[in-house]
Amino acid sequence: MKRGRVCRTCLRIRLFVMMAFPLIALIYFQPEGAQKLAALLPDAGTIAFAMMVFGSFSFVVKYAAYKYETGRSEKRQ
Repeated sequence: MKRGRVCRTCLRIRLFVMMAFPLIALIYFQPEGAQKLAALLPDAGTIAFAMMVFGSFSFVVKYAAYKYETGRSEKRQ
């Protein structure tokens, strides 16, 4: 079998799994340090809101870059 580069989706899945399993183990065992750390984190609603804002901002930036590039390519023709 040919050895090649791993696709980006596979790398994302591997990273997710590497992060998820230790977190699940910490939730199950509930060590005191993990409980103190969890108390310092913002609630899930705040994190979700931040993710939506960041995702929307990223979309706007990428869309503007796309429109800029398509405008430039139309002017060249």
